[in-house]
Amino acid sequence: MKKIKLKRLMPLNPAIIVVAVAVVVLVVVYALGAREFYFNQIEEAVTQETQRLSLDLGKTLNFGKSSIKLVSQSVSKKMDGPELRRPESVFLSMKDDVPFSKIEYIRKDGLKLSYDDEPVDVSESEFFRQGILGKSGIWIDYTGKKFGEARINIYTPLYYGDSVIGVITGILGGKKDISPMLRYTVNGEQTIGLLCDRELTLVASNVVDSDYGESFEIRAQKFFPQEIVNVIKKNAMLKEPKAFRVTTEFGSSIVCIMSINEVGWFVVQMVPYHVLANVTKVVAIKAVLALFFVVLFFAIYFHSIFRTNRRLRNEMEGKHLNVINALTDSYGSAFVIDSRTGQSECYSIDPMASRYMQDAFEKAPHYDQLASLYVNRIVLLEDRPLFDKVVTLDRLNREFMKRDRFEFIYRISKDGVIHYMQIHYVKPSKDRPEIVMGIKLIDESMNAELEKRKELNEQRVALVKALDRAQRADKAKSNFLFSISHDIRTPMNAVLGYDTLAQRYIQNLNLTDSETSLLNYYLGNIQSAGKLLLDMINSVLSLTSIESGYDKLEETPVLTAALTEDLVTTFEQTARQKNIMLQIARNIKARCIYVDKVKFHQILMNVVSNAIKYTRGGGLVRISMRDLPHENPEMCNIEMVVEDTGVGISEEFLPRVFGAFEREQSALTRGIDGTGLGLSIVKKLVDMMHGTVNITSRVGEGTRVVVVTPHRIAEDDPVQALPEVQPFKRNLSGKSILMADDDPQSCEIVSNLLTSLGAEIVCVENGNECYRQVDRSPAGSFDLILMDLKMPRGDGFETTALIRKLENPRKSRLPIIALSASAFDEEKKAAFEAGVNGHVAKPIDFAELLDSIAKLIK
Repeated sequence: MKKIKLKRLMPLNPAIIVVAVAVVVLVVVYALGAREFYFNQIEEAVTQETQRLSLDLGKTLNFGKSSIKLVSQSVSKKMDGPELRRPESVFLSMKDDVPFSKIEYIRKDGLKLSYDDEPVDVSESEFFRQGILGKSGIWIDYTGKKFGEARINIYTPLYYGDSVIGVITGILGGKKDISPMLRYTVNGEQTIGLLCDRELTLVASNVVDSDYGESFEIRAQKFFPQEIVNVIKKNAMLKEPKAFRVTTEFGSSIVCIMSINEVGWFVVQMVPYHVLANVTKVVAIKAVLALFFVVLFFAIYFHSIFRTNRRLRNEMEGKHLNVINALTDSYGSAFVIDSRTGQSECYSIDPMASRYMQDAFEKAPHYDQLASLYVNRIVLLEDRPLFDKVVTLDRLNREFMKRDRFEFIYRISKDGVIHYMQIHYVKPSKDRPEIVMGIKLIDESMNAELEKRKELNEQRVALVKALDRAQRADKAKSNFLFSISHDIRTPMNAVLGYDTLAQRYIQNLNLTDSETSLLNYYLGNIQSAGKLLLDMINSVLSLTSIESGYDKLEETPVLTAALTEDLVTTFEQTARQKNIMLQIARNIKARCIYVDKVKFHQILMNVVSNAIKYTRGGGLVRISMRDLPHENPEMCNIEMVVEDTGVGISEEFLPRVFGAFEREQSALTRGIDGTGLGLSIVKKLVDMMHGTVNITSRVGEGTRVVVVTPHRIAEDDPVQALPEVQPFKRNLSGKSILMADDDPQSCEIVSNLLTSLGAEIVCVENGNECYRQVDRSPAGSFDLILMDLKMPRGDGFETTALIRKLENPRKSRLPIIALSASAFDEEKKAAFEAGVNGHVAKPIDFAELLDSIAKLIK
């Protein structure tokens, strides 16, 4: 075996380099964008600050105007002559209520009196001349060098009576009162704040105390070129000025100039270039730090990737070697194929392949050439097309895009003997081009597999045959029961029908009371025996229907109070005749549940019927019903307990008590009629409801049956049926009924009964005659049709379907009641699908028949 060496290195993923460059570019773009963003933020802040300062200065000047007038008015009121004496005492008392740093009084002769300065002659001052003339205003004194600031004089005349006797002026110092208002910082750095008058002469500054009395333009030219100064002056005239950026050789600055509407002065805010330079420096430092951490992150990432790739590469190379070596050990022939170039290399070969392919292996040919030679020389002719489709290089590459291994089996011929071979392809790594191919002989395992398949196939054939036999037997049983049901029920219908008619007409025979009583006794026994036979038939059919899977649960909302409502009426007379005490107790909290009422009633009736049947006179049958909690809060368990003091069941028979046709034969049960199907039916119905039934009993003491069934709790109450009218008291006068039945006795019995109630009956013996009667008779000739389902020359299903297709709606919508000697639900369902409106089983229950007629005939 050759030693395999793998030297291919894993390439560096270029996407990582692209991501790294993209991140660096994003950081640089972020730095530039952040710088622009900060500058825009500063411009917005400076604009807002200038607006605020303009408003504050306007409010201060307006407050000064109103305050100086209030001072003048107050002084005027306190004067007792045309001469103001001791003005300093008056002004000092008002100083805390006005915004001025000082208040001065100028007499009419122009001599200014102040409480902290020597008198000065200001008669030549413009504000004095205006004040003496009775005017108020603002005047800026730029000449007061000894004060070291420009002084804003807010003046107003002083009246005594109606005469102006002087001028009062309030002083706002540019350095003392105005400069503090101009202070503003950006990123902890002081900005330049200026207040200028209408002529753009500096009034106050927050930087240089001596900046007053000088032209703003001359002052600005020390820092900005003339074109920038012109731009600043132009912005001063805008209605809604904003901060703007200017750039000089020193750097960028932000300027905002805004007028004070009340006086026409201007407020100037400038962010010096060194402040913006500091902002730029901070952004640059953040960007450098971000770049540093990005570079550090990628350095760590690349180092981690490098180490991980080196480890994974070693692992994959080891795995690759293990796969090749394993195939070489397990398969007679092993090859490594380059999926990109198709070059193949042989690592081991079995003797047979070596004999046929040695010359090809020595040349190390392309894989497709090697595969073609192998197929033509060794592979069985029938398998060559499949082999050619599967193992081409293109096909291999497509397969390995979906999975990492696959295999298939083919046959070869050696010395006239056919052998089974398996070829196995593996691609150890998705990142590497190598495909490993192994070939081995599998005759032994294939023969075992074929033998196993043959055995399984024989078993399957046997099972299919057994199933077919079982299905045919079940179908034969069902057909037999259908037939026997029909054949027995038809004469039973005659027996019970004639018995019913005889009981109705017995009074018309003029017999003596003893004869009438005896005849009633005989007829009653006939009725009882007939019903017993009918119960036996129904029990057999019910059991067969459940076992065959035809019977399904049909759950509807039912009031729990209705579950036991028929017990008294059904068993009261029987219990009284046998002198048995019947006790019924119910304690169910749920008002309404989902239940198949017919099957639940069948369980209850069978259990209670057995209890009364096997309890001797003077005994007790106790029936109790309650609800128990269920693990699902939306459900409940209904527990039904039936206890009796009857003959009981022996311990030996209890395990067989649910078997079909099982009855315990003993002296205690001799003479008691029964089929042995009741409890078998109960067990199967309870199982169908996913419930449980348990029986405990002792011979001579009695039996206790406990049935528990789960039910969903219903929220809505079911619709209650209206009280029924006594069936034989109905009036069918004027009603015409068409009856189709091939049994003359059935026609005679039903005809006599309905005629006695006033109805007119027309009888036909097959479906074709029934259809012709309806088709040829005028519309409205018949009010209802009684249709037997099993008739010659057109059964009830076909005839009903034809009538429903008649064009005249009064004929096609005639009410039809199906009469059937079959008790299977399948036939009943088929009848309703054919179009009948009701169904009554034979032997006919005349109360049920008359009730159905009454519902369909208005």
